[in-house]
Amino acid sequence: NVAASLLGGVVASVAGSTVRIPTLLDPSIIVWVPQQQTSTKESRTKLPATVPFADAIFNVGRTALLVAAFAANDVSALQTATQDRLHQDVRFKKVPASQETLNSFVKAGAWCAWLSGSGPTVAAMCDDADAQRIADCLPDHGSTMVLRIATHGAQLLAI
Repeated sequence: NVAASLLGGVVASVAGSTVRIPTLLDPSIIVWVPQQQTSTKESRTKLPATVPFADAIFNVGRTALLVAAFAANDVSALQTATQDRLHQDVRFKKVPASQETLNSFVKAGAWCAWLSGSGPTVAAMCDDADAQRIADCLPDHGSTMVLRIATHGAQLLAI
């Protein structure tokens, strides 16, 4: 989160190594925040200590696809690229409305949708021209924001 805030755009960062991913995509990000809140610390305790190898491979492959989709400006790959087997199902059990919202995003035509952080917030990506229509399809028991990716990172305005 910090790397993207500082650099702007779409950023991949692991253990101090940060790369800004070149992309021509300029999507809207729709965020749905339910009334129910959860604790990140508590949510992490519900995750298993180990995961099946097949599930790890599933997620690693989709991470690579996500980066490639941004670099290739290929929105058709984003839905597959944001699928998950490591944490979303466990976290959806705590807040079923988040699963309902993720499904609503996809049904309404978002390019992809995912659980944001540990949840229960759900985010989706779509063409800016479709953003308000998609946002209007979401459940009423939460607040919705339509956002844009900042292409420029933090800027020093004065000293």
